[in-house]
Amino acid sequence: MKRQDQECRQLRALVQDLESKGIKKLIGDVQMPVAAVVVMACSRADYLERTIKSILKYQTSVASKYPLFISQDGSNPDVRKLALSYDQLTYMQHLDFEPVHTERPGELVAYYKIARHYKWALDQLFHKHNFSRVIILEDDMEIAADFFDYFEAGATLLDRDKSIMAISSWNDNGQRQFVQDPDALYRSDFFPGLGWMLSKSTWSELSPKWPKAYPFQLMCLFLA
Repeated sequence: MKRQDQECRQLRALVQDLESKGIKKLIGDVQMPVAAVVVMACSRADYLERTIKSILKYQTSVASKYPLFISQDGSNPDVRKLALSYDQLTYMQHLDFEPVHTERPGELVAYYKIARHYKWALDQLFHKHNFSRVIILEDDMEIAADFFDYFEAGATLLDRDKSIMAISSWNDNGQRQFVQDPDALYRSDFFPGLGWMLSKSTWSELSPKWPKAYPFQLMCLFLA
């Protein structure tokens, strides 16, 4: 009984010490990811390899903030083999064998498949993996050195202003000869896509109305 009493006093002292050091606060302050990064791929292994190397060049030091995913549409073996060769990322595969019925004559089936892939991948990341934000890239892009710093700052804006639909790192007119202020950040009602971040709350609104094809037209309508 004396030994048990002594052990209880030691445990109480340990608990008090932990509380005094703010252990509860430390648990509450565990760093959450800023956003998942997903590269949408299909059958271009050579392009994808260049994109992955570009991302890892800057993502490795902030990997806990920006977990990397590759989402492949279809079963191209070279893309699958390449994605699985990297330990630094998570591979997802979208296999859709449902036939595509276009709504208008002459439409490309590919646009319908792209829409299905995007919806599936974003549903996986937001609803299955429960990320609060997702950055979407395509398999033929290379990122800049300040890519992740830019999106970390953009995440704050996205959370603060619910009227912002997405944060994009792409500017069609961003060439040197058109830019007066390289530090300026513009708000636009035109959806640029190609390297953009979406919040879970916005996706929860978009997912049920996601179109069968041409999904980015919906994004432009959503902005308007």
